[in-house]
Amino acid sequence: MLESFGVINIWTYIAGLVVIILAPGPNSLYVLKTGSTLGFNAGYRAASGVLIGDAILILLSYLGVASLIQTSPILFTIIRYLGAIYLLYLGGSLIYSNWIAKKGHSASPKVKQERVFRKSLMLSLTNPKAILFYVSFFIQFIDFNYEHTWISY
Repeated sequence: MLESFGVINIWTYIAGLVVIILAPGPNSLYVLKTGSTLGFNAGYRAASGVLIGDAILILLSYLGVASLIQTSPILFTIIRYLGAIYLLYLGGSLIYSNWIAKKGHSASPKVKQERVFRKSLMLSLTNPKAILFYVSFFIQFIDFNYEHTWISY
């Protein structure tokens, strides 16, 4: 079907993609939380940050960074731990802002203005699930013998 465009086994890719998408990751949970607590505009900004982060990961995969990460376990471990530390930081700041910091305030809470786009972009770029997807799963369905591999991506 899409073999003429350098895509191998599109139906296997779609089946795997559906399974991966059904398991919510930190990106989708952050977009849902942001949209429900800060409104539609903030939700759209969060989704935009995630989409641009994923586009950057696809570009890095295209440029061969995925192959570099696969061949260097130390680099992969560093990226994985940076992502985990960032996710722990986000979780800790959520716990602090929702449970610890609110104990002293009894007045109506102000809507916190946060840098939603930047936070979602960083979350997307350091998301271990997304990195593993683009490093190990996504590139298996690209025919690197195809003349214009950028079309496949």
